[in-house]
Amino acid sequence: MHQIWFQVLAVMVVGSIIKYFIINPLAWVVIDLAILAIAYLMLRRHPFVDLKRTMIFFGGLTLINILVDIRILDGMLGNLALLGLLAWMLFGGGTKNNRRWR
Repeated sequence: MHQIWFQVLAVMVVGSIIKYFIINPLAWVVIDLAILAIAYLMLRRHPFVDLKRTMIFFGGLTLINILVDIRILDGMLGNLALLGLLAWMLFGGGTKNNRRWR
């Protein structure tokens, strides 16, 4: 089970490395969307992964990356948005009946 998260992390790292060799911001957006698609294809095979919450997190992460890549958001604001997204997922994640912490 934990190996799938290492595989998704590896895909994200490889995508980031590829982005360093390419100068075009439009290509960066395509790479970010390809990483999101590959993560979805990898995660949908595992029945014990909450695909909806995971893809909401990865979709938000991809959106933040795209906004930083095309320079709508500054890098510092992107990091703050990422921390906000992480806090949102840890402390509720938009679920109506989150009773894990009680």
